[in-house]
Amino acid sequence: MFKAILGLGLAGAASMGALISLAATAEAKPAVMSETIRVGEVKAAQDTWCGALVAISTAHAEGGLAKSKPLSSDIIDAAYAYQFGPVAFKPTWAYGDTTFRTTKDGALSYFIGDDPNYTDPGFGIGSPGDGNYPNLSNRSPWIKCTPEIFAIQVFGNTANAMGWVHFEAADGTTSKVDKTFSYVRDDAGNLRITVHHSSVPYSW
Repeated sequence: MFKAILGLGLAGAASMGALISLAATAEAKPAVMSETIRVGEVKAAQDTWCGALVAISTAHAEGGLAKSKPLSSDIIDAAYAYQFGPVAFKPTWAYGDTTFRTTKDGALSYFIGDDPNYTDPGFGIGSPGDGNYPNLSNRSPWIKCTPEIFAIQVFGNTANAMGWVHFEAADGTTSKVDKTFSYVRDDAGNLRITVHHSSVPYSW
């Protein structure tokens, strides 16, 4: 009996081996869906953010809020993930009850001001000028923004980037800010910011 069962088992194994052999020689061409973010896309997103900031500043210098506010709104819609829920945005020039800007309104105010619910001078307008926050004067528009990335982490359709962003205004004022961004790929394939933490480098 045992020999009979063993014989059946060997025969089954031989049949399975034949099937495996046939499978191994098949030329399947599977369709592949990959949502993994590439390092180059993260770098491009950082460059795009900088370009957008300079564009906001230029627009404000040329046409004031009438030109810079609609542009800022469009940029936030394109770059951030407020359409999907709260964004973890902690700006540099923010404090107290309005430190964290989880809504689009809070982000728009931070970049361009002009919202009575916040005391923002509008970082996107330009340099801090005389430094009399929040009533800044003698400001100069940003003309250059350069990311310096120290770490990029990619986890499938999400990614993180951390480093400095260097700013330069038309009057020669320079600034350096610590930045951490997190991104998610949306259904259209675009990277959207879900986390944006910004702070001034610590000094003794």
